[in-house]
Amino acid sequence: MFCYFYHAGDNSITTPGSVYNRPMNDNLPQIKTGKLLNQLGLTLAVAESCTGGLVGHLITNIPGSSAYFRGGIIAYAYESKVRVLGVKQETLELHGAVSQETVLEMAQGVRQLFQTDIGLSVSGIAGPDGGNPEKPVGLAWIGLCAEDFNQAESFRWQGDRLQVKEQSASQALQMVNAYLRSQERLKKAESVQVTCRFDTQGGIYPLSFTSKGSHYTINSVGRQWDDSAGKHILVMVQTDQVHELLYIPRAGKWLLYLPGKRIPTV
Repeated sequence: MFCYFYHAGDNSITTPGSVYNRPMNDNLPQIKTGKLLNQLGLTLAVAESCTGGLVGHLITNIPGSSAYFRGGIIAYAYESKVRVLGVKQETLELHGAVSQETVLEMAQGVRQLFQTDIGLSVSGIAGPDGGNPEKPVGLAWIGLCAEDFNQAESFRWQGDRLQVKEQSASQALQMVNAYLRSQERLKKAESVQVTCRFDTQGGIYPLSFTSKGSHYTINSVGRQWDDSAGKHILVMVQTDQVHELLYIPRAGKWLLYLPGKRIPTV
């Protein structure tokens, strides 16, 4: 195992409210993430560029983090991204280091390198130089890869170089935390058979489902939303109960979150 981490040894970067000297409490994303990784028995590795190892620094501030954190790579230059993480030179030339395509390849590369369940990556423009109208200072891309799952999001931060790094690192941990929460819920869901129809715009309309040998006809379809797990759909069945169905496109399967909620009659 080999790790490259950034350590804060200069008082000039320890400012009030900084992640370097923030008091520990249970609401910090690195603590929430660590607890969920332990509970789910999953492991994490990180590939960092603009954050310079700050994500790894925050994770390893938590005692016992070696149980779920396997290591990190600071791949700052193009050459490091290619040689260490396996990012394609073509990807960098076509899209640049700060792009959706690059952070996904970084996350995939570090996950494969450390043989972990989750790979996390960050690449951005911390400033004060290096920005342009298309990719301004403060732009950061964060990528997350797991088995059959890829996610990348961009953010535009305000502030100086250190603040951009801190915000990027914090958001990266929050992305992992959101993914883990969705995985935690999935463990409590039941696989079900759903009859549905799809419209020409890609909309999904469940008609009925079978759960534990019982067949339920769906009377109405309510709110729908998407997250890292898939498409969530609230449905009401003939017993006036509201259930939450989850459609996972990449797996082509449906899950039912339990229990359903009964709508009171008046």
